[in-house]
This record gives sequence, C-alpha cells and structure tokens, in this order.
Amino acid sequence: MTKTTVERRKHKRCGLGGEPVAVAFITNSSPHFVMAGRVTDIGYGGLALSHFGGRLPQRTSLELDIILSRGLGNIKKLMGDCSWDIEMRGELRARRCGIRFQNLTANQKGFVKYLIRKYARAGAES
Repeated sequence: MTKTTVERRKHKRCGLGGEPVAVAFITNSSPHFVMAGRVTDIGYGGLALSHFGGRLPQRTSLELDIILSRGLGNIKKLMGDCSWDIEMRGELRARRCGIRFQNLTANQKGFVKYLIRKYARAGAES
C-alpha cells in the first residue's frame, strides 16, 4: 500500500540556496527542549527544516529563532506549530519537518519576505 499526500499549503514554498543560508533554533513549553536545524525551504505560511533531533509531535506549538549565515541577520520568537515530521530515507537519523507560522508580527512577515526575495532559488518550489 502506498501513502499519498495532499498539498494543502496556501502559499508556495521556495527552496533556499545551496549553502546553509539559515538555521532555526526551536523551543516549546519545556525549558529544556531546544533543537536546531537547517531551513531548507520557506514560504509566507511556513518553512521546512532538516534536523537530527527527535520527532516533533504534530500540532505542537513552537517558538523559532532564525539566524542567517555570516551574521547577516536574525529574527526571534516566530510562533508556529509542527505540521509534519518524517525520517529521511538513506540518511542516518536525519529528519525533515514542516513548521506552519502562526500570528507573525509585521516585522516577522517582513523578514520572511526578505528571506524569500534574497535567498530563494529562482523557480525552486518545494
């Protein structure tokens, strides 16, 4: 039996350039829970993250801090929730998850727009 997925995104996602452009640090209500991962694609509604942490439960409320490489900027306290988290085939314990943004401020929306315009690969959709 094969598993099929249905695309439910309201906003298209754009893949980020080849080098690690941005990393995200994630926390939730547990003060000891912190996970870091590489942002692989981003859209106005959320982002995908590659990580080596444990599985994130769906619908878990999260807070993200996104930091750009080479000290080119950061944004803190983006709110979101985990839409999905899967183990990647062929990669040792690597995982990928989708984070849906929630209630972003105007400044945070501007940062996401900046990321998309400056770093998204031309024509790359994920």
